[in-house]
Amino acid sequence: MLVVTLALGGVVYGQLELAKDRAMSQVEENVDQTAVQTADQIDAQIRQETDYVEFYGSQPAASNFNRSDQFLEQILTNPRILAAHIVASNGTVVAFRGDVTPEVRRAKLGDDFSNRSYVQRTTRTGDLYVTDPYRANESDQYVVVVSAPIFEDGEIVAVLAAGLPVDEFTFLPMVQSLETDTRSVSVTADGRVLYDSNTSVADGVASTATVDSTGWTVRVTQDRSTLDDRLQEMAIVQAASLVVVLALVIGFAVWEYNANIRQAEKLLDGFRALRDGDYDHSPELASGEEWHQIREGFDEIASSLADREAELEEREQRLQVFNRVLRHNLRNDVTVVVNYAEFVAERTDDPAIREAAEKIASHGWDLVDMSEKASRIETSMQGEDPGPTPVDVSAVAAEAAAEVDAAYPEADVSVDVPDEQYARATPAFSAAVENVCENAVEHNNAPEPAVSLTVETVVEAGAEWVRVAVADDGPGIPEHERIVLTEGQETDLEHGSGLGLWLVYWVVERSGGRLSFAENEPRGTVVRIDLLPATAPDRSDASDR
Repeated sequence: MLVVTLALGGVVYGQLELAKDRAMSQVEENVDQTAVQTADQIDAQIRQETDYVEFYGSQPAASNFNRSDQFLEQILTNPRILAAHIVASNGTVVAFRGDVTPEVRRAKLGDDFSNRSYVQRTTRTGDLYVTDPYRANESDQYVVVVSAPIFEDGEIVAVLAAGLPVDEFTFLPMVQSLETDTRSVSVTADGRVLYDSNTSVADGVASTATVDSTGWTVRVTQDRSTLDDRLQEMAIVQAASLVVVLALVIGFAVWEYNANIRQAEKLLDGFRALRDGDYDHSPELASGEEWHQIREGFDEIASSLADREAELEEREQRLQVFNRVLRHNLRNDVTVVVNYAEFVAERTDDPAIREAAEKIASHGWDLVDMSEKASRIETSMQGEDPGPTPVDVSAVAAEAAAEVDAAYPEADVSVDVPDEQYARATPAFSAAVENVCENAVEHNNAPEPAVSLTVETVVEAGAEWVRVAVADDGPGIPEHERIVLTEGQETDLEHGSGLGLWLVYWVVERSGGRLSFAENEPRGTVVRIDLLPATAPDRSDASDR
């Protein structure tokens, strides 16, 4: 029910956020469209005026400087143009007409305008050009100059320039119609405000667009207070709906909880009966088809466990019989075979028969050794608590080295361990270390086998381990035996040749450690047993007793 409650709350919150996002996206989309459309309309107005200037600049009369004044008067019939002038290709003003005094007009004639940007740009490229806005005569009115080339015989002989104000009558006729009580519009050019609405929007959604031909920036801001009020009303309605739904859910949850608790207690009693071996117990579960199915499943589990218990008891009995027969009968019979093989080897003069008898004896003693090793494994593992306890691995390694050194005097056994190092391991850990050392000597074909034991603390992938490493200079552990231990099971294609490494594997697994192998340089194998570190046990209680 808690999950249902959280889910409903999440759904309501998600719906509110989704509605909020959709409403905000719609407002943002509308504002974006308004800004883009406004920028496009301004761009269209600019193209209209530039087309007008270009049209007059392409007329044959434009290159007749003797009648330039009459020519400019025709251009000024466009009421949006404040003034117009013609500049020769050498930068000299040859004609000037417009809303200026005769004194200003006469002063401009003959001036050198070659350094003006629109003259340089149009003369060099032959393109239409619109200057950046500038204030006319230090007034509040911004003006731009539109220039077009005048050609004669395919060459630019002059530039026709027309000055136009930047206002709602020329380039910005649409901005005033966009202004409302909840929306403002502004047009800027390189930080200069060409137009700004009187409407002030404190908290709004804004969008900008760029006029392609001039690079002016159009900014449209829409007030979002109406949207916020609508979203708040929606939140209140949905919150009230959620409270009603939650009240119903909680009421149903209380009833369902009490019913489930009663059924769960019956089911737990049934599992306790299974734990105690009462496989005939069947809990009385009701209140719904689901609990009926659970009861059927419980009965199936109980029946399966009963069959499994009987099967395990039978398998345990068979294993005990096989183990006793293999350990005792097989060992005794193999001993007889070995003795007769040695007798034949001693009595025969035929080298082939002697070699065959010696092989029989050698393999026979291997089987006897395997039988004894299986007995030691059973003794080590029998009745052992699988839970690991703190063990002084330094003492275990030193003792194992001493045992092997005494049993194999021809071997060179060295030990490098700290005075005391505790790790978590099972009691059979000492037998596993001793077995690894014995294997390192028994399977070593060097004249004087060398075995070294080390105990150290290593850190790998951020985890600390106590590592017991046994290194030898023998031929190495075959790859198929490593794979068997890595996989943890034998297959039809991969078999381990002995039981010793299986003992090591089982002990390490029960200890919660890791078993790995590495190549020893220049020859041999390193068997590494990694255990989790542990603190030394408190001996005060034992000494008191």
